[in-house]
Amino acid sequence: MEINLENKVAVVTGGGRGIGKAVALALAEAGADVVLAARTLSQLEEVADLVRSIGRRSLPVAMDVTDKKAVESLMSKAVEGLGGLHILVNNAAIMSPSPILETTEEDWDRVIAVNLKSCFLCTRAAGRFMIEQQYGKIINMASTGGVIAGPNNASYHASKAAIIHFTRAVAIEWIRHNINVNAIGPGTVDAPLADKFIQKGSRDVMLKAVPIKRFADTTEIANLALFLASDLSNYMVGEHVIIDGGLTIP
Repeated sequence: MEINLENKVAVVTGGGRGIGKAVALALAEAGADVVLAARTLSQLEEVADLVRSIGRRSLPVAMDVTDKKAVESLMSKAVEGLGGLHILVNNAAIMSPSPILETTEEDWDRVIAVNLKSCFLCTRAAGRFMIEQQYGKIINMASTGGVIAGPNNASYHASKAAIIHFTRAVAIEWIRHNINVNAIGPGTVDAPLADKFIQKGSRDVMLKAVPIKRFADTTEIANLALFLASDLSNYMVGEHVIIDGGLTIP
C-alpha cells in the first residue's frame, strides 16, 4: 500500500531527535511538509535539513510546548508559512524517574506539563484550523507505560495514562468534523528518552520481559505514525495502538 501525503502539512512536537525525528522524516518521505517544534534549535535545524534533502519544505520552531501563546503561534506559523495544517503529532515528552517519596512537586508538575498539558494545548490550537477545514489527523504519543506501571516513574506513567483517555475523549468529540484522533503506545524504544529510564545494568533485565528480545527502532514507531496520518486510518477513532514487541501480552 502506498501512502501519499503530498499537499499535507504536519506539525511534530519533540521533533528534534528520537521518535519525533523519525516520524518527521517518514512523513516527509511520504510527501508531507513538516513543521518541527522543540526547545533545541540546533537539533531542529538538523532534522529540517534532512527533510529538505528529501525535497519537502520544513520549518524549525524552537519553543516551549507548555506555553499557550507559543503553541498557538506554532500552529499559525504552519498555516501561514507552509500553507496548511493537516497532521499533528503530539510527541514531546520527558521523564523524571524517582521514587514517589523523592519526587518533588516541581518535578511532577514539569512532567505533567510537558507530556500532558502540551498535548491539550497543541490539540486545541490545531483543532481550530482542522475543524474549519473539516479534516485532520491527530496522533498522540502515549506509551505502554500508560497501561502497565513500574516503580520510580509515577509522573510519567500518570501522564501517559491520561493521554490515552484524552485521546478517546477528543476522538469522540471531533470525529464529526472528519478529524481522526488516535494514540500510539510504544514499548521501550532505542531513543534518548528511554536512556534516562534504563538504569545501568538493567537493560538485559528489561529485554528479558520483551518476547521479541529487542527494543524498538524509532523507524518502527514512525511507520505506525505514518499509517495513522494517512487516509488508510480513516475508520480508526480513539484507538491506542500498542507496538511493544509483545511486552504487554504475558
